[in-house]
Amino acid sequence: MAIPKIRVVLVSHGEQSKGMLNTVQMLLGPQENIIAYSLYPEQTVDSFTEQLRAEVEQYGAENIIFMSELKQGSPFNAIVALTRDYDLYHITGTNMAALMGVIMDRGDEGVTPEQLCAAAMESAEGSIVDVRKLLTEQSDEEEDDL
Repeated sequence: MAIPKIRVVLVSHGEQSKGMLNTVQMLLGPQENIIAYSLYPEQTVDSFTEQLRAEVEQYGAENIIFMSELKQGSPFNAIVALTRDYDLYHITGTNMAALMGVIMDRGDEGVTPEQLCAAAMESAEGSIVDVRKLLTEQSDEEEDDL
């Protein structure tokens, strides 16, 4: 398997990003060119931003998709701060469906970061469901079919 050219950088408060990385590898197997960064209470946002800046400097803004868990949170803001200096690809509100969409599509020949961002949004659409309501609707449909 070739190493995907587009790097995925997961960013979160605490261990969420590392947990997502662990889960995606459990579901899809070992992944290359993906990393998780976690912001901890003892860490400053400035030092966290510098860790992310080092990723951009090493891999290039055009080769990275940042995926953060929470709009307006400190990890989100760290990435946004980098947009002053770099043209970055950044998806926020990341869930497993969005992450898996990116991971499964990034190995496609000629895929662009823009296409991967669109894949993340498409994969996440409809991934949050009120199961009680869903089951009630399905039950009602089954009764109507009788």
